[in-house]
Amino acid sequence: MSYSLDTSGFLDAWVRNYPIDVFPTIWQRIDEAVKTGLLFASEEVLRELAKKDDDAHAWMKARPAMVVPFDKRIEAEVIGLMARFPRLVDTKKGRSGCDPFVIAVAIVGGHSVITAEHATGKPDAPRIPDVCKAINVPCVRMLDFFREQHWNL
Repeated sequence: MSYSLDTSGFLDAWVRNYPIDVFPTIWQRIDEAVKTGLLFASEEVLRELAKKDDDAHAWMKARPAMVVPFDKRIEAEVIGLMARFPRLVDTKKGRSGCDPFVIAVAIVGGHSVITAEHATGKPDAPRIPDVCKAINVPCVRMLDFFREQHWNL
């Protein structure tokens, strides 16, 4: 299984749970997962990282093979997702703008999604796990990804 990485999943690992200065082995393994085509991120995630964390942005930018550019197939999936789940993006607060792109990359590539978000269970305020469940796209947290890869660190 391959994975589409959400900004929250990446930053949760990078900043909160597995910072590179404390867990360099995890980041070596993540780098290898990128090189072997196991981990991907929408170019929208890269743009979002540019606004949130310079080091995380630099790390991902240095791995262009993981960044999936916007194309017609992703555009079509984003349009479909937004038609079905119009509240996925919080336009009032300007948040979650890349969420439909993360899911679209997963759909187009046949990937699971990695996110740090929690399901709301509310149709009027869906998050990535809610949408993934509704459309049958596997959705995990970073620790689940490690377990699925059988990484014993």
